Amino acid sequence: MRSTLILSVCCVACIVAGGVGVRYGAEVLSLGAVMPAVADPQDGSVADGVYRNTYFDLSYPLPAGWTEGVAGPDPSATGYYVLQSLVPKGELSATILIAAEDMFFASEQSPSLAVMTDTFRHAISQVDGMSIDAEPTALEVAGRAMQRIDFSGAGLHRSLLATEIRCHLVTFTLTAREPETLASLRLSLNRLATAAQGRAAVSAPPCVRDYVVADNLVERIEPDVAGATFESIPVRLVVGADGAIKHVHVIRASPSRRKALETALRQWRFKPPRIDGRPTDIETGLLFKSAVAAR
Repeated sequence: MRSTLILSVCCVACIVAGGVGVRYGAEVLSLGAVMPAVADPQDGSVADGVYRNTYFDLSYPLPAGWTEGVAGPDPSATGYYVLQSLVPKGELSATILIAAEDMFFASEQSPSLAVMTDTFRHAISQVDGMSIDAEPTALEVAGRAMQRIDFSGAGLHRSLLATEIRCHLVTFTLTAREPETLASLRLSLNRLATAAQGRAAVSAPPCVRDYVVADNLVERIEPDVAGATFESIPVRLVVGADGAIKHVHVIRASPSRRKALETALRQWRFKPPRIDGRPTDIETGLLFKSAVAAR
């Protein structure tokens, strides 16, 4: 049963990463969350019985008797992160998987969280042995707008709850042997709070897709990146109100390519981004395409 639960979590993660991503257009997405711009999505951790992630401004007190599970893989080439897995300390009767999908780089183009959930429902319904127990529903959990869908199969009961934070789709996948345990796990999400409780917080920059274009670039330094032709490397940037780069997050690359990209991109300069006519820090993304043959 332990291996069945673990494989179940991995299977759902693959479906989320591979088939139900979300991508927004070039519009500005206003965000009300607060967290320091220097954090990255995968920087969350468990300490003193609480999962905290400053990038997403999330804190989640673990259910009593729970702890960290197996560490997840590195982020995917489309910006899918396994942020944290959580398990009971004793018998493995349930699991919680916290994950995030970068809306800038997801494979599908969907206009809303509701559409994503419907797409996920369709993908699950095509898996042999899976059944939909509750159709996608909009609800509020701990003050956050979420979508929830319940499904089951192979003797396990599951709920997926998804929300949008900082231009990422953040999901909580709950898996349990017993429906009562699953219901208890859903209730535990009511304890979600902000990661910056009691501390000064910095407003997250609004997300703007497709800002990295020739018309906005003032200075570009080409990185010394060798790789397969047409290889794409996803990168997130925080561009300051003055046009300088404040933060570079290379999502997936080899150590040497990561270093080369970070070194070069920190020297790029843009026209000062403006929102409502005012210079403003923004967060944006680009797929850096390497057309240099491998050495």
